[in-house]
Amino acid sequence: MRRTRLKGLKGMMIGLGLLLSLVLSDAVLASSQVNVQVNIGAPPPVIVRERPTMVYLAEPGAYAAIGIPYDIFFEGGRYYYVRGNDWFWGPGYSGPWTYVTYNRVPPGLRRFKVERLREFRERENRVYVVQGRAFKGKHFQGEEHGNGRGRGNKGK
Repeated sequence: MRRTRLKGLKGMMIGLGLLLSLVLSDAVLASSQVNVQVNIGAPPPVIVRERPTMVYLAEPGAYAAIGIPYDIFFEGGRYYYVRGNDWFWGPGYSGPWTYVTYNRVPPGLRRFKVERLREFRERENRVYVVQGRAFKGKHFQGEEHGNGRGRGNKGK
């Protein structure tokens, strides 16, 4: 009978030891952290000769710069510049640019791939070029340093 009690006690001690090791390992894992930081850096500067015209694109619900070799959009009081797969925002069409995670890009711009946004921009650009000063679509002259939307047809 004494041996049975000792076996039972020994089994309880082993079980208690296992339980204690599990609790301690969970506590160690819970206090562990993984922190990964990626620095994209600023893109090369945007250099244009004159203020770009920003035309409204109905599909994404944002403005796009036409007549310049950059993918620059305007929405919600900020300019967005996409270079490769990276998005940046700035107060004006010339920056300074700050990296922005994709989920912080306005939903209308996120809804489409960049190639599709370019198609929308080129379609509106063709209309703008043909109509010239008589262009009836929403548009404005971009602001270099971002003091509002600029002067022009604001869709009135």
